[in-house]
Amino acid sequence: GGTPEENRDILTRLLQGNGERAHEEAVAVNVAMLLKVFGHEDLRENAQRALQVIRSGQAWERVVALAARG
Repeated sequence: GGTPEENRDILTRLLQGNGERAHEEAVAVNVAMLLKVFGHEDLRENAQRALQVIRSGQAWERVVALAARG
């Protein structure tokens, strides 16, 4: 919940590796399930990889790179 601006700020912090643990874990669970759909069967491994990408700031770097492509 919250305003669009608040949600934007929460998502930005999350993707930059500065999010709240509960938000990180919620995203990681969803990513883990999505990866399973695409053949990556180990949910624990999928979630750990997602957390690693989120917490390192790599997720933000990827978003910025995609945005730069137009």
